[in-house]
Amino acid sequence: MNLKDLYSKSTAGMKTSMIREMLAQTKGVPGMISFAGGFPSPATFPVNTLNELFQEVVTESGSDTLQYGASEGDNELKKALISWENVSLDTDELLITNGATNGIYYFTRTLINPGDVILCEGPTFLGSVVSFEASGAEVISIDMDNQGIQLDLLEDKIKELKSIGKTIKFFYTIPDFQNPTGITMSLERRHDLIKLMQKEQILILEDDPYGELRYSGEKVKSLIEIARNEYNDKKIVTTVKSFSKILGPGLRMAYVMADKELIKPMCSWLQKVIVNPEGVTQRVVAKYISKGYLEEHIKSIREFYKPYQVAIIDALTKYMPNEIEFTKPEGGIFIWLKTKKDINFDELFSEIVKEKVCYIPGSKFYPEHYEQYNCLRLNFSYPTIEQIYDGIKILSEKIQTELSKL
Repeated sequence: MNLKDLYSKSTAGMKTSMIREMLAQTKGVPGMISFAGGFPSPATFPVNTLNELFQEVVTESGSDTLQYGASEGDNELKKALISWENVSLDTDELLITNGATNGIYYFTRTLINPGDVILCEGPTFLGSVVSFEASGAEVISIDMDNQGIQLDLLEDKIKELKSIGKTIKFFYTIPDFQNPTGITMSLERRHDLIKLMQKEQILILEDDPYGELRYSGEKVKSLIEIARNEYNDKKIVTTVKSFSKILGPGLRMAYVMADKELIKPMCSWLQKVIVNPEGVTQRVVAKYISKGYLEEHIKSIREFYKPYQVAIIDALTKYMPNEIEFTKPEGGIFIWLKTKKDINFDELFSEIVKEKVCYIPGSKFYPEHYEQYNCLRLNFSYPTIEQIYDGIKILSEKIQTELSKL
C-alpha cells in the first residue's frame, strides 16, 4: 500500500486535501475574489507593538525564554490570562498550546479510545474533525437552528447511542460565531446544554477562537464561565481559546482552561508532540496583556471588521435570490448560505471559480456520512469591501442561473 492509499483511509484527511486542491485552483489568479479562507486581515496585526515587545523580551530575559521551558506553559503568561478571563482559575488549570487545534488534539487523545463517540454540531470546523478521527473516534453531528445546537435532537441521539452500548466521551461546540455558520448559541441554550451534559455525564469541549470578535449585540457568557460561576462545576466544560484571530495566526498561541486533573494528561500529550510551547512568544503575549494593550486592540479590530460584516450582509440581502437562506452573525468572520433547492455547491465550485470567485463547499464541514451539499461558507475578513459586493453579485448571478435550470 502506498502513502496515498494510507492517507485516503481518513475521510477528513481527504476533505482537507480536496480543500487544498480547490484553493490551489485560485492561488495567484489575477482578479480572484476569495471568500474561501479563514484568514484574519493582516491590517489587524499589531506589528509595531509586537516588534517592540519581542525586542524587549529577548533583551531582558533572552537567556531564560530562549531555553527549554515548562511543558504546561510560562507562568507569567498564565498569570496574565487569569487576570484577563472572567473565570476563577488557578495556574494548574491552564495549558498553553501551539494553536487551538493542538489543544483540541491533546484533549481528544487524553479521553478517546478507538470506537468512542464524539458528538458535534453539524456543520462544524473541519480541523477539529480531523483531530477527532485521528484518535479513532466515531464522529456524529447534530443539526443546529439559529440558537445553536438543537437539544432535542442531541438528547435523542444520546439515548439512541447509549441504548446500543456506545460510549460518548464529549460534545464539541463553537458557541460564539461558529465556524462555518456564524451562529451564536443563545444564553438559554447554553444553560440547557450544561444541564443536559451534567445529567448524561458527558463532557463539553468549548472552542472559542471568535468570541472577542463581536460587532453588534450583547456578549453572551461562555460555557465555562456559566459552568464555573453559576453551577460551581469545574469539570463539565473544557475551553480552548486562541490568539490567532486577534494578534495573528503566525504566533501559534492558544490556551486550554480545564480541571487540573484533565490538564495533567493533556500536558503529557503535549510533551510527546512539541516538548514545550515557544518561550519568547509566550512572554511577549504575557506582556501584551499585562501592559493593557489587548483590550484596546480588540476594540480596534472590532471597529475594523464591522464594515465588512455590514457589507456582506447588505450585499447578500441585495443580490441573493429568495431561495437562498443565509445567517446574519453579529460577529466572527463567516456566513453560511443554504438553499432548499437541489443545488450541489461542490459541483458548482469549478464553474464559479471560472468567474473568479471562490468559496468553500458546505459538505467539507461535516463528518463522514453526514455531508450536505446544498450549502457553502463565505469568509468576509479577507476580501476588500469592494470585492465583497462584486463577488457576492457574481455568486448570486451564478446561483440564479442554476436555480432557473431546476
